Amino acid sequence: MSVQDDNQHMDQFCNAWALWHRSRKLWVPPIPQNILARMRPQRVREAPDAILSADLSYFNLAVLGQPESNAKLAFYLYYLHEVRPIKTAAAAMEISPQAFYKAFKKFRGEAYKAYRRMMSAEETKTVDKTVVDENPE
Repeated sequence: MSVQDDNQHMDQFCNAWALWHRSRKLWVPPIPQNILARMRPQRVREAPDAILSADLSYFNLAVLGQPESNAKLAFYLYYLHEVRPIKTAAAAMEISPQAFYKAFKKFRGEAYKAYRRMMSAEETKTVDKTVVDENPE
């Protein structure tokens, strides 16, 4: 796989993660702030179709496990909040647009590597369990 394909794959994966992340609020509605709002009967609606994905859940853990930094903020602004134009976000962070792109791409790569490590560890654990189950003594 070329570097271009790798970047495109990670970008698509992160966009899917952002959509998954935004759909999490569908499972738990926000709590009303005052008691009168809580006493009012709520309308029953059809359940929304939210994304269920173990891969995206593991990637979310990888993102959350990364240290707080400007790179993480840039990643959140770009994918979760979809801030555009980038110049606006970069100016608010007091960095250049090139530094913004470099920061979120670096963070994306680090989070993706952490995700891949978690997935390989999970596969190893599954294989080990299968071997143990096949050899009862």
